[in-house]
Amino acid sequence: MSDTPMTADDVLRIAAYKDRSAALEAMVIAYSYHRVAADLAVHLGRAANNWYCYATWTSKAVGESLDLGPNSPFIDDFGRRLRVPRRFRRLFRAALLTLLGPSYQLGLALANRAIFLETASLAVNLWNDEPDRYLKVSPESELTPTPPEFLTDLLSPADPRYLKDAAQLMVEAASTEDPAARAELMLGANIALSAYEQARAQAALELVLYRPVRWLTRVSWRSLRSLVTRRPFPRFKLYAAAHADQPWLTRKLESLWSALYTRHLFAVATPLSDVKVGKPLTAPAGVDLAKVWVPIQNEKVRKLAEEFITEDQEASTAGVTDWVSYPDRMRFIVSYFRVYQTVDALYRVPFDQEIADGLAEEMARGLVPEAVSGMPALRGRKFYAFPTETDPDAYEMAHFDFEPFLEAIPLEQE
Repeated sequence: MSDTPMTADDVLRIAAYKDRSAALEAMVIAYSYHRVAADLAVHLGRAANNWYCYATWTSKAVGESLDLGPNSPFIDDFGRRLRVPRRFRRLFRAALLTLLGPSYQLGLALANRAIFLETASLAVNLWNDEPDRYLKVSPESELTPTPPEFLTDLLSPADPRYLKDAAQLMVEAASTEDPAARAELMLGANIALSAYEQARAQAALELVLYRPVRWLTRVSWRSLRSLVTRRPFPRFKLYAAAHADQPWLTRKLESLWSALYTRHLFAVATPLSDVKVGKPLTAPAGVDLAKVWVPIQNEKVRKLAEEFITEDQEASTAGVTDWVSYPDRMRFIVSYFRVYQTVDALYRVPFDQEIADGLAEEMARGLVPEAVSGMPALRGRKFYAFPTETDPDAYEMAHFDFEPFLEAIPLEQE
């Protein structure tokens, strides 16, 4: 691993590069998160995990789920979990690819890239001489032309106060010598970062989980009609519409499928084991649950935690009913942070050395967009030109350029 700390230019170059497959892109981002986590450990120590440790393993899992090739570990694992007989695996793969389609892969990759850009750009600027700042993908700004439909539909709004809180708490953590106080401050920063990025990813998560149901109930028969009449229809709008705006049958099936997936199929990847989110959270070996669940002393951190969990340990660590639910998801994530905060294995390189070396080379590919290369001198906000529009359902998502919608936002200290 390089001894040179990650920079804002590194983050921007990685997020802006458009010529990788979705799966490889997520793996590069996972390795980049690992690099950022190690860089932060220089200031914050390794006694308590920073948010980027968790993001490393999550992004690696995203990369594995985006690999839909013939030997896809995601599809093989999905088939095993559903107990699909081996003789039907090929048919199962074909059906799954039809249900998921390109918008699953491209929508998840786009959200992963945007969240990496926003959260990693914050971390790499924390100890610069300039004010803390982060890059945000801002399709909703009045200062830019109308963005492609998929961009506004896939990046949900999130409260920027969480990023400001995260920056301040990490700076405070670096300045204290008290290990217990530092651990609480880092926990608060982790909560704030997840509160922001989970809200940001809400629409993309709904697209990913609900797409199979929407294809079956709303798109499949329209596709057949479109082939006959040769009249196109707004399929992406059907995929990206809010759950509440769907017909009754679609809403019912979406809720049933999401709950089934959460209880029996979905797990959070860690270097120790996969944590099944539908079951109560348990402490890994070497972690005393009673000790990690002591009352939080820092008032700001306690208030952040209380937005999502209570001091009732059993209720807070209960399994998730529906992963699409932001409150239920955040409750489990905050509990996971408390329980796994001292698990040093999260700092491990998430790949074999040969793969890690290849990803390090991939990180260096591409150029930093010229308009942002002067970012250290940037004060306030700057916007960029709008790209040529193409098909938003697949082609444009695969070739999308963030640069026209980047906004550099300073986080002034109080």
